[in-house]
Amino acid sequence: MKKITLATLVGLVLTGCGGGGGDDSASPQPPVETKPQAVQGTINAVNVGANTIEVNGHSYNVASVAYGTDTQFTINDLQQDMMVAVSTSSKVGAQVQLEPTMVGRVTNIDRAKSTFVVNGATLKFRLNQHIDVGDWVMVSSLPQATDAGLGYKVLSVVKFEHEGIVGLYEVEGRLSALDPNAKSFVLGAATNVDYSGAVIEDNARLLNGQWVEVKGQMNGNTFDAAEVEVETYDDFDNDNEIEGVVTWVSRDKSQFELNARGRFMVTGVTRFEDGTKANLNVGVMIEVTAVNGIAREIEFENDFDGDFGDSWREFEYTGQPSIVSQDNTFTINKKVVHIDAYTEFDDGLNKDNISYHKVEVEGVIIGTRYVAREIEREDD
Repeated sequence: MKKITLATLVGLVLTGCGGGGGDDSASPQPPVETKPQAVQGTINAVNVGANTIEVNGHSYNVASVAYGTDTQFTINDLQQDMMVAVSTSSKVGAQVQLEPTMVGRVTNIDRAKSTFVVNGATLKFRLNQHIDVGDWVMVSSLPQATDAGLGYKVLSVVKFEHEGIVGLYEVEGRLSALDPNAKSFVLGAATNVDYSGAVIEDNARLLNGQWVEVKGQMNGNTFDAAEVEVETYDDFDNDNEIEGVVTWVSRDKSQFELNARGRFMVTGVTRFEDGTKANLNVGVMIEVTAVNGIAREIEFENDFDGDFGDSWREFEYTGQPSIVSQDNTFTINKKVVHIDAYTEFDDGLNKDNISYHKVEVEGVIIGTRYVAREIEREDD
């Protein structure tokens, strides 16, 4: 998946129409919405006859459809609830990039339980009757906390017989259980990855908690990685709108995490649509536009108790933590807390000195793990 940049995100702009001549020139005119140059989200509707798709409430005339850099598709291949990135930088129309969470072969289906297995991950979704074991599929999903760890809320599963898809394996997810010596980690809740022969894009340092994209081959129950790329909201181009699920919110609602992979700040300039700041909670679906990491606009997409609300839980502890161990955990109030790539330290704290201070720890519960998101000194 293409990286998404915080540093250059630009908010939506509403501009008024110019008035005509005569007496009508002073009449108020309805605003015209300027579409963002790039949108990432799910397809709301596909109109093949009109050659348009709707993503995040915006309609786009489709000029091209692709997966990666080499595999071309058409609008006929698109379906509702597929994850895509749409760019309008071309004058000929919108360029649509398929952004699945997984690409792989279905190895098991339990229709009674509405589950299936792709790339070592057991996913819950009622499959189309035309999809069978052995078929190659694209799975679009959003992150969901499960008892086993950070899993997937499946949005769509699309069968492909395209030669550019058959034989390919790809999976995205939260990295955990990293073992640098064995060159292995777990992706999502259950996919075991061997990256001993992989190219790490941009020579990035792998850390627990990162959201990564892995390409390679399934080898039994292990995903043998050929490429590993860390996905963040730090390297995209202008004017972007991102759809997703809120996966953490600070106690004072001054910042939040989206899709378990990037953080945005909320300030006095942040505008809210179809809700208020009080509705910014974990599990809520939103669309966000931002500039330099500051959310300019947050639009709520559900009734604030959507499909994700029950799966995401937060915690907050205050006390004297223990020394951070080599596996990046510490104990506070008899609870083991994990530090990962997205843990933020405030007030001059770091993992080497927190044991000398009384602290407040906020975080999220992922499976059985309590993962710190913000650590600051306790107020006197």
